[in-house]
Formats: sequence, C-alpha cells, structure tokens
Amino acid sequence: MSLLFLKVKNFFEGLKDEEGQGLIEYALIVLLIAIVVIAILTAVGGSVQNVFTSINDSLQAPGQ
Repeated sequence: MSLLFLKVKNFFEGLKDEEGQGLIEYALIVLLIAIVVIAILTAVGGSVQNVFTSINDSLQAPGQ
C-alpha cells in the first residue's frame, strides 16, 4: 500500500477515537471563527476599502 493511503486510512480511523472527536470539535471552532470573520468583513468591508483607497491616494506621487 502507498504511504498516502495509509495516512488517509489512519486519519479516518482516528476520527472514530475520542481524539478524533476533539479534532472535529477544533475544526468546528475554526469554522465558526471563519464565519464570524467573514460576516464582520462583509459588514465593514466598504469602510475598510474606503480607508485604504484614501491612504493609497495620499501616498501617490504629486506628478501622477
């Protein structure tokens, strides 16, 4: 068997153990954090874009 197959097999067997349960819990926490961050960035994205546009415009060389 290939090494990749063994690693995948061990990963899925590990999900059956309690340690796998912890792994899934951590994955769910990371997913929840990602959803919250995306929601926040969607809500304030326009304001952040305006700030960076303003900063970029002020840093432009006077001749341009």
